[in-house]
Amino acid sequence: MDIFVARQPVFTSDKKIFGYELLFRLGLDNVFPNIDGSVATSGVLSNTFFSFGINDILSGKPGLINFTRDLLLKQTPLLFPKEHIIIEVLEDIEPEPEIINALKSLKSQGFRIALDDFVYDHKFSEMIQLCDMIKFDIMATPLDTLGPVLRSIENDLKHITLLCEKVETHEAFEQAKAMGFQLFQGYFFSKPEVISHKGLAANQVTNLKLLNEVSKQELALNVIENMIKNDVAISFKLLTFINSAYFKRPTAVDTIKDAIIFLGLQELKKFITVVVVSEMNPKKPNELIRSSMIKARMYEQCADVIKTRFTPGELFTVGLFSSMDAILDMPMEDILEKIALSEKIKDALLGKDRMFSQLNDLVTSFEQGKWDHARFQADKDSQLIQKLPVFYMDALKMADSFFASP
Repeated sequence: MDIFVARQPVFTSDKKIFGYELLFRLGLDNVFPNIDGSVATSGVLSNTFFSFGINDILSGKPGLINFTRDLLLKQTPLLFPKEHIIIEVLEDIEPEPEIINALKSLKSQGFRIALDDFVYDHKFSEMIQLCDMIKFDIMATPLDTLGPVLRSIENDLKHITLLCEKVETHEAFEQAKAMGFQLFQGYFFSKPEVISHKGLAANQVTNLKLLNEVSKQELALNVIENMIKNDVAISFKLLTFINSAYFKRPTAVDTIKDAIIFLGLQELKKFITVVVVSEMNPKKPNELIRSSMIKARMYEQCADVIKTRFTPGELFTVGLFSSMDAILDMPMEDILEKIALSEKIKDALLGKDRMFSQLNDLVTSFEQGKWDHARFQADKDSQLIQKLPVFYMDALKMADSFFASP
């Protein structure tokens, strides 16, 4: 059976990763019928902790998982390590005595509890006392309407973390932060904060020159080796990456030369590109670069099962550069004027290539857990659709290995 799992990042107020909400489907046949929530959550748990491996999908961070009324009453969370999951109580669960007792039991055993898509009503007072987190969906309850609600639960906020969902703009992020929200979920981080025609800093110009160098068709290994040796940061990241769990090496690689030989020229050029892009703007959250790497790796793998006018390496480059406007807070057109990329790659980044736009739409929808996308249903039996879950998990491992601590 196909297993579809995606994760949605949850950020702190300084844009660091707090954890991930896990989304799950047993397969595309379950997207349109109303799959039972208990079945879906059971699938998330069993596949996250047993099939995929908790470190592969959560990278050591807590996972927020929806639990239905039935699963709460059955005390299903007790089957899993409390330090790895946060119980999300769905918005349609009523505060009946059986539920309150179930939550009290879970709370007493160390589990964290979140109220999902919360809409305030006095009847939830006892639930609020038991929870550690409240999630507000600002598409359903806009920030401008939440002032009275937050005042109503003001006395409880000393022990409760407020999470703002569906944050799509930096303005909403700043407004929610000013209102007292501590955690944030949404895609505000992947959009430019201020589109302007500002110039590039000196280090950014240097990085772009390095990108131009590694984009050449032919590049000698000794030239690359010297470039890496002269950059402590790249040397450190290369050795950390090559010795990560992603490569499953039996023995450690200790020298730059050995790392280069192991990776090979094309993979090394790809690695350098990733490093340079990740250092373009240190003020940006790592999740932005991680997301770009996930897309890049997924695009690259898609080239094995679909015909395009791009090579796998070119698709990787397009994916990696897809968020460059958000990284540099500049229009993509201005950035591409400074980078020696081919015209077809530039067309893809500017949305002028129809085939790539369709592929991007598909991969983005998968990554965001939007499996009700029409393309998934129309082509659910295609080789590409069937392989996307595998591509996604491999891309997660690669991206997380790049950012893993040594």
